[in-house]
Amino acid sequence: MKKSRSLGPAEVDHRKSLSLLRATLESTADGVLVVDNLGKITTYNQQFAEMWRIPSNILSSGNDDDALNHVLEQLKDPEQFRAKVSDLYAHPGQESFDTIEFKDGRIFERYSRPQLVEGQTIGRVWSFRDVTEHRRAEEQLRESEERFRLIAENVGDLVAMVDTRGRRIYSSPSFRTVFKNDEIRPGTDSFKEIHPDDRERVRGIFNETVRTGIGQRTEFRFLLKDGAVRYIESEGRVIRDAAGTVTKVVLVSRDISERKRAEQRENMEHAVTRVLAESETLSEAIPRIVQTICETLDWDCGARWSMDERRKAISCVETWSGPDKAVIQFISEVRNLTFQPTNKGLVRQVWVSGTPHWIPDVSRDEGFERAQLAAKAGLHGAFAFPVLAGNVTLAVLEFFSSEIRNPDPSLLQMVRVIGSQIGQFMARKQAEENLLYVATHDTLTGLPNRYMFNQRFAHALNNAQRYHRSMALLFLDLDRFKFINDTLGHPFGDRLLQEVAGRLRLCLRESDTIARFGGDEFVALIEDFAAPGDVVSVAQKILHALRWPFMLQGETSHMTASIGISLYPNDGEDLASLLKNADIATYRAKEQGKNTYLFYSGEMNDHLSARIAKETRLQGALERNEFILHYEPKVEINTGRITGMEALIRWQHPELGLLPPLEFIGHAETSGLIVPIGAWVLRTACVQNQTLQGRAPAPLTVSVNLSARQFEDKHLLREIERALAESALKPNCLELEITESMVMRDIQNSKKILDGIKSMGIRLAIDDFGTGYSSLISIKRFPFDCIKIDRSFIKDIPQDPDDVAITQAIIAMAHSLRLKVIAEGVETQEQLDFLTEHGCHEFQGYFFRKPQPAEDFSKLLRDNNALTAITATG
Repeated sequence: MKKSRSLGPAEVDHRKSLSLLRATLESTADGVLVVDNLGKITTYNQQFAEMWRIPSNILSSGNDDDALNHVLEQLKDPEQFRAKVSDLYAHPGQESFDTIEFKDGRIFERYSRPQLVEGQTIGRVWSFRDVTEHRRAEEQLRESEERFRLIAENVGDLVAMVDTRGRRIYSSPSFRTVFKNDEIRPGTDSFKEIHPDDRERVRGIFNETVRTGIGQRTEFRFLLKDGAVRYIESEGRVIRDAAGTVTKVVLVSRDISERKRAEQRENMEHAVTRVLAESETLSEAIPRIVQTICETLDWDCGARWSMDERRKAISCVETWSGPDKAVIQFISEVRNLTFQPTNKGLVRQVWVSGTPHWIPDVSRDEGFERAQLAAKAGLHGAFAFPVLAGNVTLAVLEFFSSEIRNPDPSLLQMVRVIGSQIGQFMARKQAEENLLYVATHDTLTGLPNRYMFNQRFAHALNNAQRYHRSMALLFLDLDRFKFINDTLGHPFGDRLLQEVAGRLRLCLRESDTIARFGGDEFVALIEDFAAPGDVVSVAQKILHALRWPFMLQGETSHMTASIGISLYPNDGEDLASLLKNADIATYRAKEQGKNTYLFYSGEMNDHLSARIAKETRLQGALERNEFILHYEPKVEINTGRITGMEALIRWQHPELGLLPPLEFIGHAETSGLIVPIGAWVLRTACVQNQTLQGRAPAPLTVSVNLSARQFEDKHLLREIERALAESALKPNCLELEITESMVMRDIQNSKKILDGIKSMGIRLAIDDFGTGYSSLISIKRFPFDCIKIDRSFIKDIPQDPDDVAITQAIIAMAHSLRLKVIAEGVETQEQLDFLTEHGCHEFQGYFFRKPQPAEDFSKLLRDNNALTAITATG
């Protein structure tokens, strides 16, 4: 056996290198071909043969032309391949890279470089890589991306591709409808434009999508750089790589701002309609409406502005705000503001124009005067709309937002309708409340009326019975109100009652009730007091409040009141009993001098019973001929001769005896009996005076007082004519006395009546002059013949300098007007001397003689005639 030769180290290393080279060639995925400078194949790997599909017999034959032809037959462009090869052989030092396309669609990447040994080119190495699948994948990807782009750029949705961290890769052109061109760029964070209140929630949903590969639909808001807000609906779809790992997310979003606002508007409209349907009062409905509009439309605060009729200014009457402290502070400051109704400013512009108005950002609106206040609260957007009843603006509703909000035409159109609905509701409720107010309040003073007082008393009585509490009723009657009303007229009296009511309100607690029962009568209900002394304090407070003068229409008027008090349960356990007893106490207070208060006591009933019996008897006294006339002589001061007589009525009561007028005339006035009684006095005085005419040396005048009710009676002139006709008395022997308060009540009508009386030839005297509000100048317009000075000025002369001055002035002015002056109530020689000295013409009073019946007066007249005759001849 032949022994093998052992290899040297160099040869071993060479063989190892060749083995390594072969192993490397066979392990690569590329096909490798090595040729010499003549293009002859020196080596190749198996991958090359398989890629080029060259049969092994061709490669093993050593015929390179056969191999080349086999290659060229497979190519789309064999000439280009051949030209490239020739060019490289012509330039052996060049490298080359290109692609080769096969007829069957395969694609190879071809890379060629020279084979160098010690810097010398000995051949060329070709490597071929089959990139067919890769190119197809790239093409598919390109086509897919192109389709994606075409779709994304031709739909209205906002389409974006982001990486798994949310950074933008691609954004569709539709983003320009929301953002400016430079605001959305590749590589930027896609979360930064999301509203801060929504950002973390959306980020969490995105991360969950990346983690699970399952997209979720969500809604959020974009906050734009100008402060505006867009509502967005979005859903993500993941893109995975070949390994199934999520590498990208496609976000398809759409701007749903209009849909969202439409939903908000619809929700708001339904909510407001529901509030209007459920609310019973304006005070309940309007605050809820302001809150509802804020909450359904995402406004931060709102207010209602209304006209303050007293100040003639628009004022804030109701507000609502969310929990933000700065907004709450803004609203509290707005609440104190008032505006004049001009065209300037949001509220005023809406009020005057009657149309809604919108300000996107009040900080940039020069006409918005509250811009600084709004800026401190972080408020920007604002709108307001009118509440209309027909064409009349009843209110303005105003709203603010922390966001810059562009005008919403649909909302502005909707609030026109809503404003009219609210206006109709307000008008209806105001009418209902006005009707209820009229039904429960006194229209003149605004105080509760009898009906409302009864309701409150019933509630108070229920509490008093349940909790064993006390109550007090104060029955208040104004003193001398009728006199003031008659003197200064009903308008003045009405104004005075209003002022009295205002003072009475201030004297009571909010839990108490003061009501006007009619005329000059008021009733107060005092609940839950500790002791009767508390009620006394209230009564004293009322009397003190009324004691201050009332300055009205240039006149100063003084007013007092008489108050009767009844206590529950001691003086009654129901309203009727307590009112009756308080009324009794009031009359007793008046009888004791007025301007005081009295608690009811049982003894008062006896006094009242007697008075009621007397008033009941008065009803038939005229038919029973229980009235008689006494006459007070009128005496001429210079001669002492009786020139006339004043008829004074007396009531011959069958049980109480002879009663003066003070005991019954007041009731006759209030009951209306004064008219027939006065007519009887007039007829009787004329008859009796006619009888006395023959016993007097000169015509004897009889004076008859007319009451206010008589003076206003439309049959007065006819009654006077009847009295004169039946008695045959000459008109110049009749003198009618009228108080100054009667004529000053209605000057025009009074003059007409007095002229009618004067045309009959009857004398006219003004009675009790100086006690009212007239003057001699105002009396001058009436056809009076004489003035009677009231006894209140006579009784303290000559001691009282004021009365002296007043009496002197009256006499002097009467002389200047050529009027006769008669003094009433003369009781002393000093008084008579004073009157004589100052030129008073006649006097009446006890100093000469008290009033006497007709038969006694006849004797007095006879004696006086005799005495004056002696004096005249003496």
